[in-house]
Amino acid sequence: MVIGLLRAVNVGGRKLTSAQLRAAAEGLGYTDVKTYVNSGNVVVVAPHGAPATADALGAALTAEAGFDVPVVARTASAWHAVVEACPFSDEARDDPSHLVVVAWDGPVAETAGAFDPARYGNERLVWARTELYAYYPDGIGRSRLTLPVLEKAAGRGGTARNWNTVLALDALAREREAGGQG
Repeated sequence: MVIGLLRAVNVGGRKLTSAQLRAAAEGLGYTDVKTYVNSGNVVVVAPHGAPATADALGAALTAEAGFDVPVVARTASAWHAVVEACPFSDEARDDPSHLVVVAWDGPVAETAGAFDPARYGNERLVWARTELYAYYPDGIGRSRLTLPVLEKAAGRGGTARNWNTVLALDALAREREAGGQG
């Protein structure tokens, strides 16, 4: 079971529908394909691991859409661990729409943990090896602590999901697993 996260789709004229995402995944031979909202989230049963799934799905979607579609993928067990490791338990419970997880396309730079978000506002960060937990108490939309700023600090590309989406994808993967898939 693999969770795929597309970066920067359905923003800035980069349109890619859930139907296109499902078709591309099925065209690669993935089974039990389920998408979540029209923002580039998919759970699939794939014959190979997360990195190969990310590469294959990214290539297929790039060919389909006509623009680069980076994909970050995690196995269901790795995603479950992301949920369990959340360092912002109070915020996750009380203010989940302001909590995000950034999934990186590989391990972050050793210097990432030294990055100080204070000059950008009240955001709080906890760096993990391949994820970042970021809490935006004043909201994400107007924050100066943007994904490009975080990517520069991480030395990696990534894609962010708010905590509600993180939990929804985790639940979807668990449902698929309970149903005998993956």
